[in-house]
Amino acid sequence: MEAAEVKNYRFICFTDAGRSLMMSLAEALHQREEGSGMEAPGSRRITDLKAWTAEGFKKGNTLIFIGAMGIAVRSIAPFINDKTVDPAVIVMDEKGAFVIPVLSGHIGGAVETAGELARMTGGALAVTTATDVEGLFAVDVFASKHNMHISDMKKAKAFSADILREGSAGYYLDRTLGDFFDPAELPSGLFPVKGMEDGPDLIISPFMIPGGGLQLIPACIVIGIGCRKGMQKDALLDFVRSCLEEEGLSMHAVCAVTSIDIKAGEAGIRELADELSAEFVTFSGRELMEQKGDFSSSEFVRSVTGADNVCERSVMAYGAEKLIIKKTVRNGMSFAAGVKTYEQRHRICGRDRSGEYKGYDGSC
Repeated sequence: MEAAEVKNYRFICFTDAGRSLMMSLAEALHQREEGSGMEAPGSRRITDLKAWTAEGFKKGNTLIFIGAMGIAVRSIAPFINDKTVDPAVIVMDEKGAFVIPVLSGHIGGAVETAGELARMTGGALAVTTATDVEGLFAVDVFASKHNMHISDMKKAKAFSADILREGSAGYYLDRTLGDFFDPAELPSGLFPVKGMEDGPDLIISPFMIPGGGLQLIPACIVIGIGCRKGMQKDALLDFVRSCLEEEGLSMHAVCAVTSIDIKAGEAGIRELADELSAEFVTFSGRELMEQKGDFSSSEFVRSVTGADNVCERSVMAYGAEKLIIKKTVRNGMSFAAGVKTYEQRHRICGRDRSGEYKGYDGSC
């Protein structure tokens, strides 16, 4: 057995012909990801298939088996957990004639990646998912692509069954906080309804909406955090939860946690961001003070950090359109929240395309 890795892709093969295909695909993916001037990765011998598979599941890699379907199925069986967390698994034969998404076809992106591999080899993509076969809207693919949380997987399954049967569904887009999503990105077959009273099949909203149809919760909320040194994650999480729930907002709507750069190493905030599956971004005091707006001000905070306000200013530095929750203070912690519109979520606010902050450019 030999294996190769390119970014999040992990290949494994079992024959000489499989190795030839593996290295060809690895080189092509490497050039696409890193640029044609970079040297392609090499292969390595694998003696423990179970350990290789376990590591891939733990890291959430896309696992690509070049060989028999039975080998792949037996290898992944002990590690399969749930479609919301399982990684993409793909099987292809050693000639690349057939490419088959096996696990996490939608949320994990196995169908999309398998399609890319099939185009690279000139092989056939073999899909068995009903919505893919019928060419209909797949809600889990849509949610993954647009960074939305599915409120209830049982409702998602029922929604998919309904749209397969009916061919269409009504949706309600909550614009209370602004245009955080462009309805033009919804596929044909979905039609808008005016409000919740119309009984939509699909609801797109960052607010907690009990009952009703399937809800997709877009990650469009930016939260700013300030705290005294050594604040624990659990205390921060309880604080954030109470602030959001008071406004009726879902924790799943958080896309980013922001603060000042002197807090970049603060374990509690980093762990908070991990818990929320959000990125953690910090800004210098100068960058915070360059933000325009009506912010609360503390001379004590300025004397310590170089900025008179951390939580509100960092939210706006990240690129939020407006503050939706002003500075709230509790037990040595401060919190603020803002919302990013569709346009702003696609704008590079002082960052390069890797997401690395390159300094304030006046666009946010």
